[in-house]
This record gives sequence, C-alpha cells and structure tokens, in this order.
Amino acid sequence: MAEGGTNHEDRLVAFVDILGWTQATANAPAEELLRTLQPLIDRAAFHNEDSRQRAIEKYEDRVNPIMLGVQFGFFLDCFVFRVPTSFQGRIYSMVSEIILPLLKQGFLLRGGIAAGKLVHRDNILFGPAMIRAYSIERREAKFARVLVDPSALTAVERQEDDALIQDHLGNWVVDPFPWVATTNESRMQDMLHQLFDPTAPIRVIDGKVQEYEGVPRLRDIWRFQAQVCALSLQKYGPPAGDWVKALRALAA
Repeated sequence: MAEGGTNHEDRLVAFVDILGWTQATANAPAEELLRTLQPLIDRAAFHNEDSRQRAIEKYEDRVNPIMLGVQFGFFLDCFVFRVPTSFQGRIYSMVSEIILPLLKQGFLLRGGIAAGKLVHRDNILFGPAMIRAYSIERREAKFARVLVDPSALTAVERQEDDALIQDHLGNWVVDPFPWVATTNESRMQDMLHQLFDPTAPIRVIDGKVQEYEGVPRLRDIWRFQAQVCALSLQKYGPPAGDWVKALRALAA
C-alpha cells in the first residue's frame, strides 16, 4: 500500500504521556516549557511532511523509504511515534532519546508501544494499534515506564542492542540508558558520564522523592523510575556501580 493511501497499514506505534505536563503548563513560563520540549520539537521538524518533501526533492531515489514512513505528533501532554514495522527496534531508541532529557527537567514518561493496523497522516491518527498503545498507557503502564506490548515484540525481532530492558516486574520497557558501546572498564565511566550524565537525573529523582514524601502515589512513581534507571545502568557493570547504588537507595 503506498504511503499516500488511506487504508490501515501494519505499523508500530508509541503513545506516550508526559506526566505532570498539564500542571506545568499552568505554572511555568512558556520559554522554559519550550526548552523542555526541544527534543520533541526537533523530532517534529525532522519528520513532518515538509521535511519529507525536501528530502525527496534533494535525494530523489536515494531517500531511505523507511525514514519517509516515520510520523510524529504532539498534542496536549502526549506524543506519538508511528513507524513501519521494517523500522524494527529503532522505535525504542526514538522514545529512549526523549526519556532522559525530560527526566533531567523533572518530567517522567508513561506510555505503550504496540503493533497493528494504523492510519497516521500528520494530524490524523486512528486504528487498532493506536487504541492498544493508548490502552497500555492508560490502564497498564501505571508507573513511569513505556511498556512494550507483546504485539510489538512479536512484530519486531528483538536485537541485543535494542533500547529495551525488563523492569523489576518482568515487563519489557524502553531503556532510559540504552547500550551504547563496548569499551574497557577504565573508560566506561567517563563515556557514560559524557553521554548520559547520570548524576543529573539521580539528583532530580532524589529531589522529587523528598518533595512527594507526603504524597505516596507520586513518591512511588518516582521511586519506580529510580528502580528502572538502576536496572538500566546495572548492565554497564562496576563503572556504573555508584549510580546504581544511589538509585536503589532512592527506590527502597
């Protein structure tokens, strides 16, 4: 089916909610909010219709058709990625790249990734895959995690370097500190610091856990995030040991 058609197509879709965004829009300055959203603004600019047309005009038949099939949308406090199934596990990386910048600004993500039939034409989006991803975000993810549905795991063969981990409940979720490279132990900590600066999100999580000490529901959401981040960094071994220890203390 051509991209310009209107039939349902087999797609992967990520539906993700920015927790606390609605409240922030009522209280924070617009310029500050726009800075927070910059990773999403950049994605939107890269994947909109004008950008696709410019790429076609410039590169003609050298354009990667998979990239032309990527769609992105942002509305209210949610964003959506829609990609062809041939995009494979890169959809997890696209979401992962959003998690850390927003976490450092004090925002958590909760969402779902599913596979199935979908129509997405810029601002128009509907289909069973979207309904499933939305349902995961609203009813199943519960805490701050982007939960991956079995339909996505079936549609896309999982690769070792995909931005996926299993959380402490055994569910597959998007990895906030995805695997980046193999290097010697003496260089690994410096590389992690340069790429992720884990101290910054740990400081934010610590502050939020203290801030919500009297609000158990919100405190537990941040403690859950600390647990997921600890599991993520754990794969880097001893170089990440201090960060993992700090996060586990916050999750306790």
